[in-house]
Amino acid sequence: MVVISSWLARTALCLSVGIAGVLGQDDIDVNSFAKANSLNVKINVARGLINSTFAGGRVVVLFAPNGTDPIEDTDVVSSPDHFYGKNVVSFGPRDTVTLSGGNNDNTAKGVYGFPVVGLQDLPVGFYTVQAFLNPYENVTRSDGSVVSVHFPCGDDGFGSLVTSAVDVEVVGGAQTIQLSFDSIEPVAQFVGTEIGGCSQGNYADTTLLKYVKIRSKKLSAFWGRNMYVGANVLLPAGYSSGNKSKRYPVVYSQGHWPGGTGPFSYPRATFSAAWNNGSIPANAGGPARPAPQLILVRFRHETPFYDDSYAVNTPNIGPYGDALNEELIPYIDKTFNTIAQPYARIQEGGSTGGWESIANLIFRPDLFGACFSSYPDSLSFYRHQAINLYENTNAYINPDGSSTTSIRTFSSPTNDTPIVLATTEQENHWELTQGTSSRSFLQWDVWNAVYGVQGYNGYPLEPWDKVTGEIYPGAVEYWKHMDLAGYVVENWNNSKNLGVNLAGRVFVYVGTHDDYSLNMGVQSFQNRTDAISPGWANITYGIGQVHGGNYQRREIWNYLEFLDAFIQAHAPNGTTPLSAAATSPKIRGNRWNDVMRYGGRKAAVARQADPKITNRKDEIKMGAIVKATVGRWDPGMDLTAMWAVNGESTSKGFKVTHGMMLQYPTLQTGGAPYNLSLWVTGEKRNYDTETRMSNAVQVGL
Repeated sequence: MVVISSWLARTALCLSVGIAGVLGQDDIDVNSFAKANSLNVKINVARGLINSTFAGGRVVVLFAPNGTDPIEDTDVVSSPDHFYGKNVVSFGPRDTVTLSGGNNDNTAKGVYGFPVVGLQDLPVGFYTVQAFLNPYENVTRSDGSVVSVHFPCGDDGFGSLVTSAVDVEVVGGAQTIQLSFDSIEPVAQFVGTEIGGCSQGNYADTTLLKYVKIRSKKLSAFWGRNMYVGANVLLPAGYSSGNKSKRYPVVYSQGHWPGGTGPFSYPRATFSAAWNNGSIPANAGGPARPAPQLILVRFRHETPFYDDSYAVNTPNIGPYGDALNEELIPYIDKTFNTIAQPYARIQEGGSTGGWESIANLIFRPDLFGACFSSYPDSLSFYRHQAINLYENTNAYINPDGSSTTSIRTFSSPTNDTPIVLATTEQENHWELTQGTSSRSFLQWDVWNAVYGVQGYNGYPLEPWDKVTGEIYPGAVEYWKHMDLAGYVVENWNNSKNLGVNLAGRVFVYVGTHDDYSLNMGVQSFQNRTDAISPGWANITYGIGQVHGGNYQRREIWNYLEFLDAFIQAHAPNGTTPLSAAATSPKIRGNRWNDVMRYGGRKAAVARQADPKITNRKDEIKMGAIVKATVGRWDPGMDLTAMWAVNGESTSKGFKVTHGMMLQYPTLQTGGAPYNLSLWVTGEKRNYDTETRMSNAVQVGL
């Protein structure tokens, strides 16, 4: 879990300022569809800035307090800015985009803002205004799904068009603010010799910190373009590549995009000098002693949906689990003197890395020996942060009417009353300004992409309406394959036998005052596994502790020595060696073919069905009751039905619900024969409105 402002945050690091924009308070756009007293923002492209047309993208306009940098603080908790976003399609050098109005209904094609939804309601006053365009590329993936997404390049923000920051006064009447995209965020300057250019970064080796990157055949096949994954590999002091007889266990430290930083923030962290020397300094805990002989690894795997992939196979993001575990790790084992056995591979990490570390052990017990997961993202969807996805009807409102909390703090470790910094509704609405269809590159949206399946529109099948918070139980049902507690319980004593094979290998730590309520998901995970075998998972709760730190808040050397001791104890000649059954390839999960059968394009299409008149005969006598289904649609579709006679509607549409069986009473006598069919129209945010027609039956013969 992390709260950053996606590509806007990275833009702040390398913004190139160009020509000033122009404010014209009396320049009214007569073609604007907005009401006469509305505020409009018109943005064109400076001459010569770009030469080609983008397939699409997301424009975000920031209104910051006058005299402040609009991208200095874009965090949902602390930012003073007003955010407004709009999608663009086929945007080129001679195009102009106009932002006007804004409401909760047309978020896919119109303007959406936070904390004020519509531009027409922006408070009057003085602002510093700046706009950005994050370009998308149209991609047809190997399963036939088509999406328009942004491909990051080592900084998750490469390619954004940027306007200069302009001081304006919003006067409250008819007004148009004119801006111009006059600079492009430059590609980060990389100094390494890794393949793949800026994809996944490109860094120069140091004495002990080495960088590796490979082209993933699996990812490249899925995305239809060259895709890469990389790793930052920290070697122990005294390591010699030529000494093949000296081999080392590996700690895979999971987490967000690291850039060129090594595991555990090497070389900036305080332990770095001692690591280089291979000796732990003397302190109150004991004399100086040799540092653990371990190789530490941090992955680089940013994706079109987030700054990392969550290290598993998903139908929306692709086979990143296989790319890391079946392509990159074997390359690491070949390149460095590792011990390529499960007992000598440990997964660890915190927050997003906490979820990744435990998920990789649970799905790949054949590859890893144990996980030490700290404050992981939701392990059980009975508590997705604070939301009970399985039983609540709304993600933003608790059953008692209170708002669900997303980000919180506490006045002290002994005071258990939370101070709410951001509600789930606020954070989701903030995300929506930066991307629709789960493309904001932010936290709740990437969970949709990782945990969910593909929707019929090609994008993640979202579990609730992003504006209203209404939960779609049918969509939540498709999250269950990523509910780690449910997965363990389901495979407890079947052929995977996870109850036995994972026993003694799952270690989780979380603070009771976690900033994002992640302790709730840990507690639910424990409750569900304890119901079968009390104490099965090794869970530690830090009383009054918040989000952050190493496992059990251990000091770095204490932690590395602890991991080293665990590895030695579970080695073949250790006190508690891992059994062959516990690491059998037969017990792995999250297999790519299974993932796609469950949640890829073919599965999305198979979920659909046209309306159908179910009477046994195609010819129906007068007076009979015609029965019909409304068809099958993605969860969350609003459905309107009408009966059609001889290809023409007979009345206004009427609302229907998923799974409903309709009846049409025909006339008892008289009248000419006619053809009868049922038309059903489906509408949903981020979906094309679609009308489907049933088979026709002849009435009256």
